Parts: sequence; structure tokens; C-alpha cells
Amino acid sequence: MKRFYNLLIIFLFAVGAFLRLYNFENRLIFGPEQSISLLTAAGNLTKFSLLGEVNVQRATSTGLNPFHGAYFNYLLIPALLLFNFRPLPISYVFAFLNLATALVFFFVVKKIFGKTNALFTIFYFLLSAKMIHHSLFIWNLNLLPLLGVLTLSLLYVQSKNRLKLSPPFWLGLIAGFGFGLQYLYLPFIFLTLFLTVWLSKRKLPALAVFFAGGILGNLSMVIFDLRHDFYHLRTLWQYATDVLAGRISGGIHYYDFMYLLPYLFIVYAFATHLLLKIFKPLCLLPMLLFLSINLSSPLFNLYRSTGMAPGLTLAKLEQAAATIAADQPPEKFNVATLWDFDTRAHPFRYLLKYYYKYTPQPYENYADIDALYVFAPADYDINRPAVWELKTYLPYQVKELPSPTSGYSLYKLTK
Repeated sequence: MKRFYNLLIIFLFAVGAFLRLYNFENRLIFGPEQSISLLTAAGNLTKFSLLGEVNVQRATSTGLNPFHGAYFNYLLIPALLLFNFRPLPISYVFAFLNLATALVFFFVVKKIFGKTNALFTIFYFLLSAKMIHHSLFIWNLNLLPLLGVLTLSLLYVQSKNRLKLSPPFWLGLIAGFGFGLQYLYLPFIFLTLFLTVWLSKRKLPALAVFFAGGILGNLSMVIFDLRHDFYHLRTLWQYATDVLAGRISGGIHYYDFMYLLPYLFIVYAFATHLLLKIFKPLCLLPMLLFLSINLSSPLFNLYRSTGMAPGLTLAKLEQAAATIAADQPPEKFNVATLWDFDTRAHPFRYLLKYYYKYTPQPYENYADIDALYVFAPADYDINRPAVWELKTYLPYQVKELPSPTSGYSLYKLTK
């Protein structure tokens, strides 16, 4: 029976690895978020910064953008150097991170809730469309499920030895790190703090070491705020009040709370285990339903990327960047892409700078340049642009360069 159980676990991990790694090069996502992460991380190699990456999709009513903590970008630096700035192998790191999270999750659940619940939990984790999707790209939020699992493990350790102060410290460290990744981690921090103090028999020392760990886990933001008039604190407060007052919209998505997904899988596992106890074949119903929903999800596709514009892959972007580099851009040039909100072409900025040593002009300079390279859908009217980046450069002459893929055109605009 033990051998069969172990073989079943190995089989589930093999299936999970296949669903993540099959056709990986054509399924991975390389867009603005990934490019900004890599640009921010690589920037530390020339000028160290306490600032993490900027959140370009959120801004206060006064025009201030919040920044994430810098630790995630620091952690990317070894991968950048090891893989010579290539996004493909760095993306593989996140696929293996997702599988490693599943492995840690399995052992944690097995220790706390038993072998059967561990089996069901890993089934739901490994076959979740969301988990598969988030294994296909570089993103700071992809670390959140692991933080949720580690928090559960440390709370369990604390419950078994209520005099120890090391679990509160590590829980605080994880809390600080998690807040640097995602500001909506804050409610989970309050819950973790409450449980930590409640479980500990040394409540004031536990509270103190939790806060010490929290500061250390987010030290880059703390130091930056102390040096720069509490920029992070002021910006986050302004953003929160703007959302509450209705001055701006603050959209919330499932990925903002990815640290809770492991707990959801545990709930699924308990429900499945209960059905198993009632009548064994019944446990197949939620599992088959889960499989049906997730394998038909728009987040899951074995043949194309679910997060890039149709027909585009990292390889196609690399080919387009190679074409631009072969054109030997003038010193004052810029780039634009026209299929999503990222009209300032962060992927091209990264590829041109770290593959070919060509650095586009800053984001605000699309007027005083000698050439503008534009990658756009083939049906886009390049002579009647609808975006500021091209409008500010009008009038211009259009030269079409070889495009790496059908359905898209690559242009060189000059005066």
C-alpha cells in the first residue's frame, strides 16, 4: 500500500511537470510585467537601488506610482548572470519553483493533516489551471503560494512548541517579504500575527520578534522610506484613500490573493476525503469536475501562450529585436508596440539593451528622436496612429522591415 501511494505521488508530479513544461518555449509569457522585473533587477548591476519595480498599472489621483519591495529583483540577479540575461531559462526557474512549492506543500500537508489529505491536496495543486498558468512566466506574485505554505508550516511548529521564538521571527520575515511582493498581503499579515501571538506562551517576546522579522523581511522599503520622507507609506495611503473615495478604481483579482490558494486546495482535499469516507467512488466526482473545469480553462493551453497576443512568442519578439539591432539604430531612437496597454514596448527595451547593447530613449521622449521602431498588428493604420507615442512623432516616413511572424508588421519611422 505504501509503495502504491508513493507511485501515485510520483505519477501526479510527473503529470504536473508535463503540464507545465510541455512546449514551454511557445507557451511561456514574456510581456511588460516580466520585462519590467528583469529591467529593474538588471539595473541593480550598474546602480544599486533600494526601490523595487514600479507598478505601472496603478497610480494615485496625484500621479504617484507605488513600488514593490526590491528583494524580488535582487533574487533575480543570480539568474540573470547565470543565464546571460536570457528570459527563456529564467522562466524555467519559475516553472521549477512552482513544482518545488507543490513538493513542499505535499510534505507540510502530510505532516499536519495526513497522507490522504496530502494526496488530494497535491492533486488539486498540480492540476490547477491557475497554478499551471503561473508556472509559465516570471512574476513576483508567483512566490505568494510558497509563502502561504511556509506560513502554515511555521504556525504548526509554533503550535507544537509554544515557547519557541524562532517561528514568530520567521513568520514575521515571511510577512515582510510578502508585503513587499503584494500590498494586499496585509490582511494575511494581521491574521498571521494574531495566530502567532495567540499560539505563543511568550506573547510580548513573540510580538517583538515578529516585528523584527517583518522589518528585516522588508528592509529595503523601510530604509527607502526613512531616507525619502516615507514615500511608500504616503503613496499607499493616498492610493487607499483614493480608492475608498471613488477618485480612482482599484481592481482586485484572484492573483492578488494567491497566498490563499494553497488553503483553498486543502479545503477541496478535506471535502474529497469526506466523500471518500462516505462512499469511496464519490470522491471521484469533485476530482473529475475539477479536471474538467481546469483543463478547459482559458488559462490552460498546451499549444500556445495564454498571456501573449495571438501569434506572438518570446522567440518572435527576439527575432523582431534582432531585426531592429541589424538595422543599427541611431543613438537617439525609441520603440513602441501596439497590441496591448504596453505601448512603450518594455520587452523590446529589455531585449535590445541586454542582447544587443542598444538602449532606447526614455519613456517620455518620443519626439526628439531620429528613428522610432514600431511592432504592430498588420491591420493597424500606421499613418493614422491612435497612441501618444506615435502621434507625438508625426509627421514621419514609414519603412517596413521584415516581420518575424504573419499578422504583425515591423516599421521604422523616420523624419
